[in-house]
Amino acid sequence: MSHQLPLFPLRTVLFPSAQLSLHIFEERYRLMVGRCLHESSPFGIVLIRSGSEVSPDDPWTQRLRAAAGIPEDQMPRSDTVPHAVGTSARISDSVRLEDGRYYLVVVGQRRFRIQHITQRQPYLVAAVSYLPESLSESAAAAAAELRALYDRYWELLSIATGQRYEPEALPEDPLELTYALAQRLNVDNDRKQRWLEADAETRISELLALLRAELALLPGSGPRDVGFGRPWSWN
Repeated sequence: MSHQLPLFPLRTVLFPSAQLSLHIFEERYRLMVGRCLHESSPFGIVLIRSGSEVSPDDPWTQRLRAAAGIPEDQMPRSDTVPHAVGTSARISDSVRLEDGRYYLVVVGQRRFRIQHITQRQPYLVAAVSYLPESLSESAAAAAAELRALYDRYWELLSIATGQRYEPEALPEDPLELTYALAQRLNVDNDRKQRWLEADAETRISELLALLRAELALLPGSGPRDVGFGRPWSWN
């Protein structure tokens, strides 16, 4: 079953249950947000595969370009191509400014896959199908290990630096826990997009590898903390 969903292409990845602050200044997205607020409906946030995040023809963009002294022929074109998988977003808080701009706080809801684009102007709308969510017993147990490694990381970091860290608590739900960690890790968008598209088992496996790799760099870590991966940091 497909659903019609307006799309907001960005250079960021949003995971279910995560929050994101947005500044809406382009006219086309003001229209989209106004409609979503009126209908109490979500919109989809998708990572840009290619193209620009903003339209060079939007009046607000043109004012910013002129203020920055950027020649018009150096502005990127607006032929935005999004990734196929994104996350629906619910507006949890909004402020509309006198000039029509919005400041929003949105919360990620459900992963979706774009089936096809049904509208291109003034903003993208797509027929999407929502992706199923499931977690096997073994994956749930591995998610519990993620929580333990997360707590261990902050414990060892506090000892190593002599400062007490009190990180934001992780969700109790194992699936939401994986999304929360994926959102917080400061890795490149391509990797985050892969995690968004992956099943829970694959996502947990990669997150465990990254946490173990970071723990191995801290004084006081033992064999149970050692793993492999690439450098990362917390958002």
